[in-house]
Amino acid sequence: MSKLSIDLVIDKVLKEKKSEVNSKVVIFSEINKDVYKETFLELVYVILAAGTSARLALSTVDILKKDDFVFNKDLTQIIKRLKGCYRFYNLRGKYIYNTREYIRSSYNNSFKKIFNDNSSHYRRRSFFSSNPKVQGVGMKAASHFLRNIGFNDYAILDKHIINLMKECGLISLDFKTLNEKNYIAIENILRKVGSRHNLTLSSLDLVLWYFKTGKIIK
Repeated sequence: MSKLSIDLVIDKVLKEKKSEVNSKVVIFSEINKDVYKETFLELVYVILAAGTSARLALSTVDILKKDDFVFNKDLTQIIKRLKGCYRFYNLRGKYIYNTREYIRSSYNNSFKKIFNDNSSHYRRRSFFSSNPKVQGVGMKAASHFLRNIGFNDYAILDKHIINLMKECGLISLDFKTLNEKNYIAIENILRKVGSRHNLTLSSLDLVLWYFKTGKIIK
């Protein structure tokens, strides 16, 4: 069976969806990272999106943000609210609450301070992916969060992107383990692919995800 050409995939999608991809990246760039609530909701989104659909995560965030519920309620109340709309209500409710309290107590709800203290590419992501106080966030979710608030140089290696890379011969068909070392190595492969088309990793992810799913969400 012949392999897909990653370059032809990109060219095909850009021919159809370049304007939509560019518009979405602009929306990401307009997130004010100094505004706590706006930024925290993006973190809540990626915590909820793991193992579920993007649309379910988005609709659940809409429920949690109404009347500032997710910013003010205790753990029991958050879990109860999630129970009516989300499958993993207990565990993800704990992740959201514990992470919220950590950012509140240690950083006075200032993402600006977090980013100032962790300004390098590696440390910025590692703060979220390897910090036991930030719960429910690994390499993929941390990358997703950072992309959604305007950082363009992180790859979101979900199953769709990994499978497409296999189909295009960019990684081995039997590849399975996505530890930090492998994640960074695969991210570098995509960075080189993107550079051939003058695309950031942020834009490239939207292009490849659209090819696999037919959707541009976030």
